[in-house]
Amino acid sequence: MIGATIICTLIGPFDTYRQDTFVFRLYFWGAIVLTSTTYGCLVSVWTNLAFRHLPYWQRTLLNLPVFALPFSFVSWEFSSLFYPRDVMPHPMVVLFLVAAVDLFVHACIWISGSTVKTRENHLQRPETVVAPETSAAPEESGEPAAEPENISGECTFLRRLGPNGGSYLIRLAMNDHYIEAHTDTGIHMLYMRFGDAVAELNPANGAKVHRSHWVRFSEIIDVERDGQKVSLVMSDGVSVPVSRSHKTFLQEKGII
Repeated sequence: MIGATIICTLIGPFDTYRQDTFVFRLYFWGAIVLTSTTYGCLVSVWTNLAFRHLPYWQRTLLNLPVFALPFSFVSWEFSSLFYPRDVMPHPMVVLFLVAAVDLFVHACIWISGSTVKTRENHLQRPETVVAPETSAAPEESGEPAAEPENISGECTFLRRLGPNGGSYLIRLAMNDHYIEAHTDTGIHMLYMRFGDAVAELNPANGAKVHRSHWVRFSEIIDVERDGQKVSLVMSDGVSVPVSRSHKTFLQEKGII
């Protein structure tokens, strides 16, 4: 923010370098940069929280009009307090420039974030998982012993979460380039492709029910219906949407 203020003060965009003094340019562009940064951060926080289930580029497109339209109007009106309107840039020019800067900032954030995440992902090394030795066969009885839920297929994935990652997976949710792994010890973030994570899980225990969600069958406690929309209520209280392409599979399994 300070850097942007200094740059605008020194170069004086829109002919402000020739018309105004250094002190006035510092005040004027400082006010513009401070307002844009503050409002932009608030809008970004809102879009990331309200639409965290969407990919980053979709959240950016939602962020763009919410930020650019009001700020372009406010900045143009603010400038009109000091400059005649007939010599000011057209409001559409201001809107275009504000939108371009907003997209540029989001692109820089995405590039820097992706670079860091890729580096972190390369540093990760999957650990070799040694399957536990099977115990001796139980004594024969009149009734066959009930088979426990097979979680051996999830060992590799759970080991990725670290020593506090838990031993039991409830559900997965995609969050931008990260995966939210909801386990018996809480929520854990992992930089990994969603499809690769699902491929490491046992299909007998759960399934992908949406492009951004995987659920464990045994953790589904209820099914919500709203017209054609179907959601699965999980044991942690979260409603997971079911996409049309996965409805048939869940119906065949008798879940919905």
